[in-house]
Amino acid sequence: MNLVRWTFAGRGKIRAYFDDFPASTVVLSKIRSYYFIRHVKWDERDPIVDKTALTQMEIIINKEMETLDAYNQRRNK
Repeated sequence: MNLVRWTFAGRGKIRAYFDDFPASTVVLSKIRSYYFIRHVKWDERDPIVDKTALTQMEIIINKEMETLDAYNQRRNK
């Protein structure tokens, strides 16, 4: 899975688009010093998003935003 593009959505949120789910929008929020997925605006044309894909998306975004260390050190792993 690759990150196609991302944009700031205001109030500490990011909208991200991934190549495995091109018609769906992933909304991430910042908590402390890393990003987590708030929700996915899923489109029927895309496959169902499972927990493995969600985790992979969080890792990709946190790597892009240079917050991967904080994401890996979070309490609820």
